[in-house]
Amino acid sequence: MKKLMTMLLLLPCLISWQSPQNEEITLLIGTYTGKGSKGIYTCRFNQQSGDFSEPQLLVEAASPSFLTLSEDEKYLYAVSEEWRTPMLNAYRYDSNTRTAKLINSQPTHGDSPCHVALHQGYAYTANYTGGSLTAFKLQSDGSLGEPQLKQFSTPEVQSHIHGIFEAADGKSIYVTDLGRDAVYEIEAPLTLRHTTHIEKGSGPRHMVVAKKMAYLINEYSGKVTQLKESRGGLEVVGSFASDSVGGRGSADIHLSPDGRFLYASNRLKADGVSTFEVKKDGSLQKIAYTDTGIHPRNFNITPNGRYLLVAERDSDQIEIFERDAKSGKLRPTGKSIALSMPVCLIWGK
Repeated sequence: MKKLMTMLLLLPCLISWQSPQNEEITLLIGTYTGKGSKGIYTCRFNQQSGDFSEPQLLVEAASPSFLTLSEDEKYLYAVSEEWRTPMLNAYRYDSNTRTAKLINSQPTHGDSPCHVALHQGYAYTANYTGGSLTAFKLQSDGSLGEPQLKQFSTPEVQSHIHGIFEAADGKSIYVTDLGRDAVYEIEAPLTLRHTTHIEKGSGPRHMVVAKKMAYLINEYSGKVTQLKESRGGLEVVGSFASDSVGGRGSADIHLSPDGRFLYASNRLKADGVSTFEVKKDGSLQKIAYTDTGIHPRNFNITPNGRYLLVAERDSDQIEIFERDAKSGKLRPTGKSIALSMPVCLIWGK
């Protein structure tokens, strides 16, 4: 009994000593550099209080509009969404000092690379205007090998490849084609296994993949398509309205860490974020809509699920919302991180 009482008395001390390791995390920010930003920025974010440090320039780069970290956080990869010199850049990243050094860059051979993802030893870029997918073999030092290209556009139909998302089993990737209203299942490096057709005029953009279901946000229709993974590829199960005012600018989609709620951003009219409750069968029920600043693009949820941060490109800020864990609803905190044209948010240590 005495030993138990001693442990109970020590418990608050142990919690207070351990918690700072998890409270502060790093936010890495991709931007467009046409108006004042110089590249990739970083700041510290306290996921308990919602406080943050001022953004600091991590590395200069031309319009690094999307970023991703290697699993061990030793390497950072960023597209340069420039029509003159579309590139993918590899950086050696130090999470302790929060510094980055360029290793090498490779051309994507496809215009407007707008998304980057890592899968089975390859880095991939989605080339929006180019209508193509580029694969780069990752070398042992984190550098990029020579690009391999898969073209989806045809003389009859222009593809707009927008996103790359790993399947739940990690064996393939899903690639969204906004121009052809399709989602492709690709096996590394560039073997097409299956095509799922989405309702005409939808404009597939971003996805989030859960264990049994996947959810796709469609830019033009403003609908969230519910998809089921099967041996024959993805199957459409249903669709749910996120944009109800015809803005035709839906952008990003994420699940809460506990999988109970889904969020989708909408732009160009009544800018904001939709909140959905995820039912037991995977279907969605829209329960709230939260207004944001102008042009909410990419957004992200803190690992502990307490805050949702929205990159508002045309408001030149990252707006901070607090999540109610029980209801899933968002509450404005009145806090925002000022930065020119933020468009991508990822978390690091």
